[in-house]
This record gives sequence, C-alpha cells and structure tokens, in this order.
Amino acid sequence: MSSDKPNAMPTTAHIHFDVERLELPNGLVLLLSENHHTPAVSINAITLTGSRFENDEQAGLASLVGELMDEGTTTRTWKQLAGAVEAVGARFRTFGDYQVSGAQGAFLAHDLSLGLDITADVLMNATFPEDQIQLHKGRRAAQIKSRLDVPRIQASDAFNELIFAGHPQHRPAIGYEATLANLQRQDFADFYRRYFVPNNTLLAIVGDFATAEVKRWVEEIFGRWERQDNFQPPLIPPVKRQTEALEKFINAPKEQVNIFIGHLGIERKNPDYYALLVMDTILGSSPGFTSRIPRILRDEQGLAYSTYSNITASAGLDAGRFIAYIGTSPDNLEQALSGLRREIARMAQEPVTAHEVESAQAYLTGNFVFDFQTNAQIAEFLIEAEVYELGFDYLQTYPERIRAVTIAEVARVAAHYLAPDALTTVVVGPVDELGNVISQT
Repeated sequence: MSSDKPNAMPTTAHIHFDVERLELPNGLVLLLSENHHTPAVSINAITLTGSRFENDEQAGLASLVGELMDEGTTTRTWKQLAGAVEAVGARFRTFGDYQVSGAQGAFLAHDLSLGLDITADVLMNATFPEDQIQLHKGRRAAQIKSRLDVPRIQASDAFNELIFAGHPQHRPAIGYEATLANLQRQDFADFYRRYFVPNNTLLAIVGDFATAEVKRWVEEIFGRWERQDNFQPPLIPPVKRQTEALEKFINAPKEQVNIFIGHLGIERKNPDYYALLVMDTILGSSPGFTSRIPRILRDEQGLAYSTYSNITASAGLDAGRFIAYIGTSPDNLEQALSGLRREIARMAQEPVTAHEVESAQAYLTGNFVFDFQTNAQIAEFLIEAEVYELGFDYLQTYPERIRAVTIAEVARVAAHYLAPDALTTVVVGPVDELGNVISQT
C-alpha cells in the first residue's frame, strides 16, 4: 500500500513535534510542544508523589488527596471550579496514583490562560473541605467493598500482597476501609504541603499556542509558587524477587476461576526493557496470533476468552510485576494452570524463532504510532520522557531499539527475568484453600 494514500497506515516518520524544556527558578520543569492542527491545548501537571510515599496506616491517603484537590481552594469553591471549567466547555480532573499525582485538562486555545490558572490553583491552594473529605471517604468505602465482588481484582490484590510483601505496592492505592476511617483532615493537608511543591512538579503543555507567550504566562502564574529547598522524597527500598513457589487459593462462589501467576518484574529504566517488550509480545501481550499464550490457551484450546502475560506493562520508578492471567471455567482449572506454567517455562528455557521475533517487532513498531495521535497522549509522553530519561527523540529511537533486538537477546532476558520454578500462583473462584474445585450444585 502506498504511503501517500489517504487510508495508509501512519508511521512515526509522519509524526514530528518539537519540545522546549525550561526549568523555572522555583524548580518546576516546564515542557512545551506546539501543535496547531486543532485549536485546543492539553495540560498535564504532575507531582512525583503518590501512594508509594504513604505508610500502611494511611493507605488510601495519597489517592484521596489527588481526588480532593479540585474540591475547593483558597480562591474558589468546588462549585466555582466546576463552573469555570464547564462554562468554557473544557475538561479538567485531579487524581492521585501510585507514583504520580496531579491535574489534567483540555481547553480550547483561547482559554489556555484560564486552564493554567485553574491548574495552578489546585496544585498550590487546595483546602480539603471537611464535608468533601467525608463525601469522598464514603464513596471510597463503597468502592472498596465492591472490589470484593470482582474476583479478578481480588486475585490481583492478593497477588500483589504476596510478591510485594513489605513494599508500598503490596497494598491497593485506594486503601482499606479501616485505614480510610482513621484519616483526618490534617493528614490531607500535611501530605499535600509536604509533596506538592514546585521542585517536585512537571508541567507539560501541548497544543495550539505560541511558546513565548505561554512561557510568560507560566512564569507569572506558577513562578509565585515557593520552592522548598529542604524537600527530599522518601527512599523506597527495593523488593527482592521470591526464590520459591507460592500458592494461594481464595474461595469466591462465582462461575469462573481467575488465575494470576508470576513474580516481581522490572523498573522502567532497566536497560533490557526493549528486549523484554519483544519477549512480552511473543509470550502473551499482543492481541492476535503473535503471542503464544492467547493463541494456544485461548484460540487453540478454547480455555478462555481473556488471557495475557507481560512484564513491562507495570514497570515504573519501582519494579513492577511479571504476570500471566487467565479467566476460565472451574473444570479447566488444572489445564489452565499447567498451560500457563508450561508456556512460561518454555519461554525461559527454549529459544524463540526468527519469525516470532520479526512478527513481534512488526507489531510493536506498527502499533507504537497510535500512542501519539492526540495532544493529551503527547503531553503524557513528555512527562514519561522526563521521568524515565527517554529523550524527546523517542519517536525515532524506539523503533530502532525494537528492531535491534535479536533472538539471542530474547533468550537471554527470558532466562534471566523469568523464574518458572519460583512463581506465585493466586486463584480466586469456587475453590477451597487447597485448590480443589467446589461444586456449585
């Protein structure tokens, strides 16, 4: 197919954006990229804080702090904030995740100054009204209870408790019912004041604007945010990968068993990340016939509608997890368990084929372009490029790194990073604590 046809597959060669990086005197890092294709702008303001910085006794605090930042500031009530956004047809939200918290917005180009002002307001002046805290705590408690009715989430949480024991990732970011009940308004204010500082913040702006003008606006609006020279993020000790097999079976009277198998994964800055991406695609992370686990267990054996595996998807500032998942009928439990374990062991012990590597490379380089279609996607990329030191030329270097992966490298990383003899297995469904299927009749 000729690349000049209207329906041609887009490639990274057709996508280009310039990036300007500026660090304000107060330490805030500003990332700007003009895109004049549509009269709109995306704002992504990130502080490098989240539930990885909270303790077990305050589980859920960081995510609630993120949620509550737009529920009132020293200059606007939550109704005024919502009304200002709604009046111009914009989108705006605040959030708190595991390793980052902040605000994201999409505004028409002529409303960018308003968007920047609102963003700065929630990052600098949030007040955490008591009535809103109680409202969000109530919603969160209901959310926590509802998770217990979703076996897949229950299995994922139990899996994390085992492989991340003693590490912040062992607990769900939304917290527990008991820890939420003990959170006081002062806890919110203290966490916010400690970690929401300019020298722990990244601001990415992408869209239809003039860089010189936006730089002046940002310096004026965010420049008054006072730098905290004594700011020091907590040191998060790394967790060690298990050295023996672990199993946990949880009874849930459902029609399906949900199975998670795996162990500790990798950090995003791991130099073997790209070889592991190729391995992931071969083993279980692509949707089609490229991946062994979906092809063999789902398409050929008919064990499940959904099954996958990956080690790179959760890689972040801390090591993520290697996971293989399948949801299947209780009658297929043993076949599904043995199938996942067999494919993991085969990947770790036997070389992949040239065809598998080439197919995985084609999938990864062909699919990559769709991550850069919108202003919001590009703004998110700029943050990731800054945090993980990817380089703003990543559009060009990523395909090169993927194509450079060899059969030997896939074999090496599979043997090194997969531990088929030391897997954690969690099963949630109609089973007893020994893993025996319980009849539902």
